[in-house]
Amino acid sequence: MRAALALLALTALPITFAIDAPTSPPFIHPRGKGEIVLPVSGTTLSIIDFGASTDADGLTNQKAVNSAIAALSQGDSLVIPKGTFKLVGGVVASGLRNNTITIDGTLEFEYNADDWPLDPDQKNEKFMDCIHVEDSIDVAITSSTVGIINGGGKPWWDKMIAGTLPPKNSDSRPKLIHFVSTADVLIEKIEMVNSPSWNLVVDATRAEIRNIEVKTNREYQRELKTKKYYSSSSDAKDKVKEWLVDKVSGLIPAWLLEPEDLNTDGIDPSGIDFWIHDVKIYNDDDSIAVKPSKGGSVGIDGTKYDCTQNMLLENMELVGFGASIGSVPPTPDRKCIDGITMRNVSMPGTGKGIYIKSNGNDCQDGKTSQLTNLLFEDFTITDPFWYAIWIGPQQQHEPGSDLGLDCALIYPLHDSQCPTQGCSDFENITFRNVEIVNPKLSPGAILGNSSNPMRNIHFENVVVKQDSHVLGRWPWHEDKFPFEGTYESVNCGTCTCNGCSPLPAGFVEV
Repeated sequence: MRAALALLALTALPITFAIDAPTSPPFIHPRGKGEIVLPVSGTTLSIIDFGASTDADGLTNQKAVNSAIAALSQGDSLVIPKGTFKLVGGVVASGLRNNTITIDGTLEFEYNADDWPLDPDQKNEKFMDCIHVEDSIDVAITSSTVGIINGGGKPWWDKMIAGTLPPKNSDSRPKLIHFVSTADVLIEKIEMVNSPSWNLVVDATRAEIRNIEVKTNREYQRELKTKKYYSSSSDAKDKVKEWLVDKVSGLIPAWLLEPEDLNTDGIDPSGIDFWIHDVKIYNDDDSIAVKPSKGGSVGIDGTKYDCTQNMLLENMELVGFGASIGSVPPTPDRKCIDGITMRNVSMPGTGKGIYIKSNGNDCQDGKTSQLTNLLFEDFTITDPFWYAIWIGPQQQHEPGSDLGLDCALIYPLHDSQCPTQGCSDFENITFRNVEIVNPKLSPGAILGNSSNPMRNIHFENVVVKQDSHVLGRWPWHEDKFPFEGTYESVNCGTCTCNGCSPLPAGFVEV
């Protein structure tokens, strides 16, 4: 009886905190409207004046940069001049107000476990971020040309795959740039290279991110993962490898199934009122991953919000593993993403395309989550080797481990499963003018839950164009000749389509 009442409650979950997906920029940084960011009237400092040098070691330069940041008063500017400055991580800016940081040279972080400080706030002993900005309002990171921040990721990735990262042989890697508890942020004209883990994480109320590029050595990462995969002696992995390589003719690369995730996300935004535009991201994990906020969030400026909300992301080239929403796990404080637009996006040779994901968490103790009012418009997804469209649980379960509540990364291969969550609300999601060209696999999946189906999912001019007579028809295809590839589509309660090819199961043409 209690289970039946719980099921009824899930089907009637209210959608809260909902706004329309934005069509115009929610925020334009007031000091970044032109080609040159206007500094606030104040003093300009240089890291050279505090002891930084292109000949100095990483720890010396780190201390110099931190001293320069600590000397900034409200309205001051900091310049990193031309040249290459070696650093270790732990560059921290806290309590900034109306400051401009201009990077005209290269900040080159180098792996040095002895000098790189550990984060004092992390109980699991992680290294401090390369650059960490917190509790700050009106901060602009810019360049008069193009500033380069090189994370020196290769030794971090090597040790991650080998399981030898200090101090406890776990994933202790730093993020490259991390903004937390900030407002009125501007980041532009920066090239981020080979981050140890995530590249740019911005948690803020109001942010503009523009004209940046993320470059990750994708081939090196794939080589590492492939070597690790084939060196494994696990029976379960051997079976999966045999199935994939011998039966599927290598359509899914073995490196993709490696349990160790190098996790070099491109941009991970959370908060409210963002405009992200004119960016290029080349990586092997989520190119964009909009992260959720929890109910009752309060920004440093006092702004109250209950969702990551009101974000416009446009004019992007993404080659990685998804223009992603989430993951959004069910939690007692209702993790939530609402009112997000992504448009004018090119994804040539990507892994996944559009990826909207909840998470394999249980629905006990009042846990819920929300993914609502999402618009994806004017996408070209060319030669994707994984699913071009995925709406449902995050694929994260790895071969050789217990499934539990996770969705298998290799789903639907090898009798794998993909459990959905009845306490995660998917509603008001629109795909408009999405072209999928020559996908290697079937176009994708829309996986709702039987107790709480997806609602108001609308496809408009979502078209697959396939030149091959073989590819794109596996693992899901139409029942009749010529057996064209289609979607797996289940528990989509009110789903409609206008001008779609193919038409997902359960969608009504309008």
